[in-house]
Amino acid sequence: MSILCIGQAVYDITFPSEEPIVENQKYRVYDRSECMGAPAANAAYLCGLWGMDTSLIARVGDDLFGKEILRTLESVGVKTGGVRQESEQKTSISCIVVNKQNGNRTILNAPLQETEFSPNWPHDPPKVILVDGHEVKISLEALKRYPEAITLIDAGTYKPELTELFQTVDYLVCSEDFAVQYTGIELNVAEPQTLEAAFAKLAELNPHQIVVTLGENGSVFEQDGIINHVPAFPTKPVDTTGAGDIFHGAFAYGLHQGKDLKDIVVFASATAALSVERMGGQTSIPTLKEVETFL
Repeated sequence: MSILCIGQAVYDITFPSEEPIVENQKYRVYDRSECMGAPAANAAYLCGLWGMDTSLIARVGDDLFGKEILRTLESVGVKTGGVRQESEQKTSISCIVVNKQNGNRTILNAPLQETEFSPNWPHDPPKVILVDGHEVKISLEALKRYPEAITLIDAGTYKPELTELFQTVDYLVCSEDFAVQYTGIELNVAEPQTLEAAFAKLAELNPHQIVVTLGENGSVFEQDGIINHVPAFPTKPVDTTGAGDIFHGAFAYGLHQGKDLKDIVVFASATAALSVERMGGQTSIPTLKEVETFL
């Protein structure tokens, strides 16, 4: 049994800043960091690092950044036969400015264009499939090709063109931004009626299972008709880049292990909490032992 991740792979260049950025000024950065990034790629790396038989379907350019992404994935055993190397395009790059005072980040992404291609599918049917909203046609094909797989989507932003994906997956694991964009309701854990109204609206989009991540306010999910709140773990944020990707990767791992939903959310929250105390996205992913020790 294995985990299949489908979506985006990016090369991240991070510039930590001691102060807010002002236009038309110059800033010197001596501690920049570089690593692979993006939801599907980071999730695949985490699952590979944690010993899972993991495959990734994505696309990169046939350039130095693309080769570095492949090297990074393969270093933890992720199968990259499904990663298409685009000879006519450059690898997607993100320039990330991190506020060192609070760990918040601003991302400028230069994506490559998605064009149709037929990927190399995993040799064995996956037990879990994670999609991130990129490579939509391939994602939908995977859901039909592997109907027995447990499926989830990393839903960071509500996009109407992804409705079929949102409706089809077993687990809609979305951000607070996504929930507000779709429902028009501001979620407040201190006001249960806002959660109830938002989940009722989200259930119209996905009738299966919904989890909403709330950043420093933790996560909420519905189980057996009850909305549960899992508080965030206390952290000293250094860089929040990739925290959502890492949460979803750990969530996919928990599904593969057959954990209870609450245990999965707690486990994923702990993993994300550890990650924000380190610089970078992929480079901040903790080991499985670190997470278990933390818990």
